[in-house]
Amino acid sequence: MLAVSVVIVLAALAAGYVYLWHERQGWHGAGLATLRVIALGALVLLFVNPVRTRRVSGGAPTVLLDASLSMQSTGGQWSAAVDTALALTTRGGTVLRFGTAVAPFDTTAPEGGATRLRDALTAARARGGPTVVVTDGEIEDAASLPPALTPGTRFVMLARDTVATAAVTGVNAPQRLQRNDSLTLTLTLATWGPLAADSGVVTVAIGERRLLRTTVALPPAPGSARRTVTLPPRVLPSGPQVLRVRVEVADDQESRDDERLLVVDVSEQPAIVVVVDPPDWEGRFLVTELSDVARTTVRGFARVTPTSWLDMRTLSRVSEAQVRTAARGAGLLIVRGRRELALGRGRRPVWLWPAADPRLETFEGDWYLAPDLPVSPLAGRLAGLEWDSLAPLAGVVPLVPTQMEWVALAARQGRRGAERAVLIGKDSVGIRTLTTAGEGLWRWRFRGGAAREAYRAILAAGTDWLLADRGSAASGLLLTASPVVQRGMPIVFEWRGDSIPDSLAVTLTGDTATVTRWLRFDAGGVASVLLAPGIYQWAAPEARGARGQAAVEAYSDEFSPRAVMTAAARAGEAFTLVEDHPRGRWWLFVLAIAAFVGEWAWRQRRGLP
Repeated sequence: MLAVSVVIVLAALAAGYVYLWHERQGWHGAGLATLRVIALGALVLLFVNPVRTRRVSGGAPTVLLDASLSMQSTGGQWSAAVDTALALTTRGGTVLRFGTAVAPFDTTAPEGGATRLRDALTAARARGGPTVVVTDGEIEDAASLPPALTPGTRFVMLARDTVATAAVTGVNAPQRLQRNDSLTLTLTLATWGPLAADSGVVTVAIGERRLLRTTVALPPAPGSARRTVTLPPRVLPSGPQVLRVRVEVADDQESRDDERLLVVDVSEQPAIVVVVDPPDWEGRFLVTELSDVARTTVRGFARVTPTSWLDMRTLSRVSEAQVRTAARGAGLLIVRGRRELALGRGRRPVWLWPAADPRLETFEGDWYLAPDLPVSPLAGRLAGLEWDSLAPLAGVVPLVPTQMEWVALAARQGRRGAERAVLIGKDSVGIRTLTTAGEGLWRWRFRGGAAREAYRAILAAGTDWLLADRGSAASGLLLTASPVVQRGMPIVFEWRGDSIPDSLAVTLTGDTATVTRWLRFDAGGVASVLLAPGIYQWAAPEARGARGQAAVEAYSDEFSPRAVMTAAARAGEAFTLVEDHPRGRWWLFVLAIAAFVGEWAWRQRRGLP
C-alpha cells in the first residue's frame, strides 16, 4: 500500500504542475488535476491489486461430529449426536466426521479406532466461521491442541451412559516360544459400572480349538488388575499362531472388548541359544538375565567336560548333537568362549563373548567405561546411564574394529590412556554381529541397583538390535506387516528394501473373501490398509513373493470408558477472514473511465489539445 500511495502522490504533483503552473488554468486546472489524479489512482489500484484482510463475524458453522467407535459403544450417543449435528446446520453449514481421520458427513456407523480432533479443527479453521464439536468428550489429543485452534469453538457434550462392563485391556506374552515350553499370559482385566460379578472365565483358543479354560477373580469396579494364566507345554502347534484370549462375565453389557488376539511364533528350537565353553560366572549370569529381558525363549548350554554338555536351566545332560541342532535352529546365537562354536551358523545373527577363550590374550586391570558414548545404533538405548560411576571391568580383549564395524562402548584402563572397544557391532549383507570384548560384566549384575540395570540395558539393547531384522533381511523379505492391530486402526506395511516403490499390490485373504489393495508408500517406506476385524493371510508377489499373516481385533480401546478430557473453549469470537481485492470492485473501473472521459471533455471545452 505504501508504493500505491507514493505513486498517487507523484501523480497528484505532476497533474498540479501541468494544470496550475505550466498551463495556468486556475480553478479549472484544479478540477482537471483532480480528475486526472482520480483516474490514475484507480488505474494504479487495479494494476497493483493490493490485498486487504478483514474479519467477518458469524457465518455458516462447521460442525465436527465425533465418529469414533466410542460413540456407538454400549451407552454411546451416536444417534443423538447425528441429530444434534443436523440440527446445528439447518440454516446452512457443513458437517465433518472425525476420528482417526477427517471425512465428509454420512450417517453410517462410526469406525474410527481413535478420537483425534486436531486435524478436524485445522480443517474447520480453514473453512472459516463458527466451529461446533459434537462429542462424548473422550478426546485423545485434547491436552495437546494448539491454543490457536480452540478460541470460539463450542463443545456439545453427549457423554456415554454408565454400564456394567468388563474388558481385557492388555495381554503380555513372549512373541516367540519353543514348543516344549509352557506359555505364560499376563492379562490386564478392567471393570466399570455397577458390575455385580466378582469373577470371570478366561478361555484361550486357536480358532475353534479351546486350549485353556479357567476362572479368575475380577477387580472391584471401577478398577483394573493383572492376572496370570499358563498354557502347558506342547499344546501349541509349530509356526505362527493367533491366540484368542477371552474373558466371560455374567452381567457384562459390552461384549466387543472381551476378546484380544495375540500372535505367538512357536518353533521346535529356542529363539535364543547361549553356548558357554568353558562354564563360568559370566555365562551363568548372562543366561539368567537374558531370560528376563529378552521376553522370549532362552536356552543355555555349557560344556562341563570335553565330551559332555549341560542344559543350564534343567541341569540335565545333553549331547553335542542336540546343542548343535538347537544352535542351528535358533533365531539368535550367543557364544561365550570359543569362537569356533559359531562357525556354520548360516545367516542368523550372533553375539560373541570371546573373553573366556583361553587362546586369546586379555589385558587385565581396572577398565572403566568411557562416559561419552560413541555414535552407534545402540546409543539411543544406552544413553542416560551413568557409565563412569560403574565398577570397572576385569579385563578387555584387544580387538581392533574394522571400517565396517562400529563401537557402542569403550573403556580406559585406570581412566587413563587410549580407549579400547568393549562392545563392537557389524551389519554385513543383512547379517548382524555383536562382540563383547569386556570381561567381568557379571559383577554388575551381582552388585544390583544401577549396575545391574546397566547390565540389563546392554543385554536388552543388543538383543533387540540383533533380532530387529529377523524375518526380513535374514530371510530376504522385502515387506513386513504389523501382526495385530485394533479395530478401526490400519494394518501398517513396511518396505525393507533399498529402493522404495511408489505403489505395490497386496492380496489379503480373510475368512470369507479375498481382496487386493494397492499400498501407497511414503518417504519412509510405510503404507497402511484399513480392514474389517478378522485374520488375514497377505501376499505380495512383486516383493519377491513376500507373504505373512495379519490380524484385526474386534477389540478397541474406544469401547472401554475413559476419562473425559475435552478442552474447554477459550474466550474469543468466531470469525471468518475475508480478503478484499480492488479488482473485485466494479465501480473502480467505472470511476477510472468516468474520470478520464470527464477530463477529456473538460479539456475540449477549454480548447486544450
